[in-house]
Amino acid sequence: MRIDWPMFTVRPSVVISSLCYSIFRLEPYSSCPYGCVYCYARWYRTHQPLSGEALVKLWGKLARQLGSANLPPPYFRLSTLVEPFQEAEEKGRIALRLMRIARRHGVPLVINTKSVLLRRPPWLDAVLELADEELVLVQVSVATLDEATARALEPGAPTPRERLGMVEELCEHGVPVVARVQPLVPGIEDQQVETAAAALEHGCRGVIVEPLRETVEGLARVAEAMGMSPREYLSAYRWEPYPSQRGASSLLRPGIEWRKSILERLRRTVSGRGVLTICKDGVWPGVSRYGVDCCQAWLMGARYSLRRTLYEYVLEPRATPPNVHLLSEEEYGKYPRPVRRGLRLHHNKLRRVLESKLLLSELVVDEGRA
Repeated sequence: MRIDWPMFTVRPSVVISSLCYSIFRLEPYSSCPYGCVYCYARWYRTHQPLSGEALVKLWGKLARQLGSANLPPPYFRLSTLVEPFQEAEEKGRIALRLMRIARRHGVPLVINTKSVLLRRPPWLDAVLELADEELVLVQVSVATLDEATARALEPGAPTPRERLGMVEELCEHGVPVVARVQPLVPGIEDQQVETAAAALEHGCRGVIVEPLRETVEGLARVAEAMGMSPREYLSAYRWEPYPSQRGASSLLRPGIEWRKSILERLRRTVSGRGVLTICKDGVWPGVSRYGVDCCQAWLMGARYSLRRTLYEYVLEPRATPPNVHLLSEEEYGKYPRPVRRGLRLHHNKLRRVLESKLLLSELVVDEGRA
């Protein structure tokens, strides 16, 4: 089977192509059992997922090609749309095999999980082997520490305390871990600031945040799950359209004043204790930085390559972390075809954003407003 670029690359879009460094992915499963009320994956599952065996085989081929390239490889996300360490993994062990292949060929992984399976062998062994070679960063998603709120929003996921327990154990083993306190949900702001503080206390080296984005119907579900009136919830927080190149988006996000307020609280909480980055919400003065990816992948230690994003076009150039190589467009051709194809498609979309004053105004937060 030929490796086609959508198998391992997030599809280009206004937001992803402009703001995301992590466009390469590994998706071992096509569904998720956690049933999170706010789940956004349903909007992005457009490419027919590979079977487990096909994915492992093609990943082995692509990783081998990346390992022999004349440039540091980009990192891959495990995963972006579903939980990679769900119950099915205990039998299928697809994610485990993907991790072992990445280590064999020196391809860095950013693992994103709500599961606690990484506490157990052989998954723990695999992540420790990756960490020994500075090839892994683990991102643990924890939206709230409040057990009742967590059960309402993430009914099938392990408890927040279980996830923080895994954070502590991985950190004790020397694995770099950061927390994804996301989505940032209007109505539980105090809980989420507390969650960020607790994650740092348990050993996380940074916090990644991402404001909620949902349809009107989805916001009503979120409100009902939290015991709030959908009508009142929708009339509060000055919801605004999420950036899109197709005109008015059906997705909404909280207004700029709410986002500014929660971000400032989180900035004070994290300051001096770790790194704070914001995901898929725009270029924010004082938070967004040139050449510093919001996944915080530089914390893993391995040398890797980053595509240039909107940050590198609108922010003052600064020194990047020493293990980060910022790619030029001319270097794309040194990678295997699926990778260079993905890089070029995202770069072309970014170029169109740079030519649109309207899109730039939606993606770059004005200094006066922030």
